[in-house]
Amino acid sequence: MTTLRKPDGSETTSIQDTVKVMLEYLFAEDREEETLHHKNIRKYIEEPLNTRDDVVFLREEIKQTIDSFNQKKAPGIDGITGGIYQRTYNIFPRVITAIYNQCLKRGCFPKRWKTAKIIPTIKPGKEKRMDPSKYRPISLLDMGGKV
Repeated sequence: MTTLRKPDGSETTSIQDTVKVMLEYLFAEDREEETLHHKNIRKYIEEPLNTRDDVVFLREEIKQTIDSFNQKKAPGIDGITGGIYQRTYNIFPRVITAIYNQCLKRGCFPKRWKTAKIIPTIKPGKEKRMDPSKYRPISLLDMGGKV
């Protein structure tokens, strides 16, 4: 981790300060600006989902999706890799398929699957820069959410 330049022109003096500046740059705060556009979005997401037209997932669809994952990619917060998920599915295909069909039926997506492990990586050619824009975040999601 390197020293970064703060918006006021000063430089960070600790790892905590550097991480704070990076996070403020990479993840803008959700300000509840009440434009008509924002009001419509907030209203829309509060309405219950109508999923009557959705077709249930077939076991083969879930298997193909899980089998498509690279077994060696870094896992999310849960630590479960693609290889572990593939082996688990092979043991419990009915249970795992039922989980996804219940999510579909109820119109829910578990909060745990929405949480990512963020790894900041430095953009090529910007290693010596001091501004936070030299980083780009890599989000590692749990395998359950990827399916």
